[in-house]
Amino acid sequence: MQLLLKVIYRTALFMLIFWLGAAVLSNFVPLEFASQKVEHLYYSIRFYGVPIAIVFTLTGTIKKKESWVEIISKIILTIFACFGSIAIMTIMIFVGGMCAWTTDKVLFEHKQQSTIKIEKRSFGCGANDSSPSTPGFFKVSNFTPYFRYATPIDTNEINKSEWLRVKQIEY
Repeated sequence: MQLLLKVIYRTALFMLIFWLGAAVLSNFVPLEFASQKVEHLYYSIRFYGVPIAIVFTLTGTIKKKESWVEIISKIILTIFACFGSIAIMTIMIFVGGMCAWTTDKVLFEHKQQSTIKIEKRSFGCGANDSSPSTPGFFKVSNFTPYFRYATPIDTNEINKSEWLRVKQIEY
């Protein structure tokens, strides 16, 4: 039984560290989800998984030798942390989750690696923003079937002999 509790506790800690690390890392690394279905699944699992993982950390923080006051205080703090995480993630949906880059056109495709493309994209915040979308050009490579790596690029500086112009596809 003790081994099972340790496994649950360590798994919960690993998941919390993973989700926190992914949230921080996403601000510095230009990775994005290749599919909206995968992105939605990730955020849904995270939204429900973080509070559940916080509750599961009780399996490692409550000790048999503790008094009832200490145990109850840990349970109450964990419940507050659980609801606090839900509140923070809900606020983040409205504060940061509405804005995104969308692909307007695929302009070029790499001659030797067809998974690398140059796209014209627009950054907008939908109904939250009355200003027009901000355009940009990006080199986009499929990192895995689930992730893409997008970096800004100056289309005037590319070597045209390495790229094929793509028939304009409107998204």
